[in-house]
Amino acid sequence: PTGPHDQPQSMCPAFGSLRVGLRMRRTATILSGSACCVYGLTFTSHFYGARRSVGYVPFNSETLVTGKLYEDIRDAVHEMADPERYDAIVVTNLCVPTASGVPLQMLPKEIDGVRIIGIDVPGFGVPTHAEAKDILAGAMLAYARKEAETGPVQAPRDKQDLPTVTLVGEIFPVDPVTIGQLLEPMGLAAGPVVPTREWRELYAALDCAAVAAIHPFYTASIREFETAGRRIVGSAPVGQHGTAAWLDAIGDTCSIPRAKIDAAKNRFLPAIAGATAASPIRGRITLSGYEGSELLVARLLIECGADVRY
Repeated sequence: PTGPHDQPQSMCPAFGSLRVGLRMRRTATILSGSACCVYGLTFTSHFYGARRSVGYVPFNSETLVTGKLYEDIRDAVHEMADPERYDAIVVTNLCVPTASGVPLQMLPKEIDGVRIIGIDVPGFGVPTHAEAKDILAGAMLAYARKEAETGPVQAPRDKQDLPTVTLVGEIFPVDPVTIGQLLEPMGLAAGPVVPTREWRELYAALDCAAVAAIHPFYTASIREFETAGRRIVGSAPVGQHGTAAWLDAIGDTCSIPRAKIDAAKNRFLPAIAGATAASPIRGRITLSGYEGSELLVARLLIECGADVRY
């Protein structure tokens, strides 16, 4: 059997879930793990411009084996749960607390209206940053879905007039604008991007006509959308052929008339074909990556004529 040393990593995968929480408004993060791990994670998070403190619950062998660590985490959550400052608190077990079975699922689900999200993100069990992001995004979607099923929830800041397509996966800030332009001739709009930037966007993400799984690793998030009864379209609009197939899939999933699907394709595909034809690539390109987006890049390079090795 393979183990963690067969898939060496340059950085703890929990950095992925940490970044999701740090980029969300009114969201606090508490880490539970070895001090050296927490130092590295918090240092890197500030290097990426989070400008936000990360909570830490220290432990030793005694507090770990006696269960006192869980009690310390619970006390820290109660101390931090200020509804004037936070919508949610994310508590993350790193390797040692996860392996020791620190039961974050026993934490209160909410304190004074502040949601409590407990997740395990051990380096020995989560291969990539993308999968760590998915763990937190999926946990938040599950919580938000149950809230929406039980009563009224907070409206999004910018409500779309058209049916929306939620985008799942890390994408560049300009990508939702471009994808929205592709969808507009079909009477659709680009919805929120998961992972979201604030809690209320989760409700808008769940309230969609379809879900575009732009990223291949967000399986927990996709399960939550399927549980909510949403239809999933895989892949992304990359290259002429990829964009054509994606528009067909989105249109069919959302029951869009064929004339509108063809209108979208006729508006954009000739320009994409012209751009790729004008920039041929004659040679071999070796491509590597660790979050899946490189597979979309490979598709575009192949359309440009490159011999791609992955």
